[in-house]
Amino acid sequence: MQVAVSAAVVLLALSVAATDPAETETESPLSQKFEQFQQDVQTFVSRVEEKAKTAYHDFQNSEFRNRTSNWFSDTFQKLKAKWKEVFSNQGSD
Repeated sequence: MQVAVSAAVVLLALSVAATDPAETETESPLSQKFEQFQQDVQTFVSRVEEKAKTAYHDFQNSEFRNRTSNWFSDTFQKLKAKWKEVFSNQGSD
């Protein structure tokens, strides 16, 4: 949430800083500025969303993720077998 608010503030500041002095003389209504700001924010969010989806998809299909997942699964199974062996031996003592 904070990232979205920060991005909105940055976009608003950039839109104010990028105004042309000649444009201020023929200033458009405030509602048009807010509509443009909304479009800018929507475009920004769409790009970020697409990049995040792509990064997530790439990570899900990466070799690193698969190898790490397999390592954790194997290690967990070994640990489970070892604990089962240790605790089953305690009952026979």
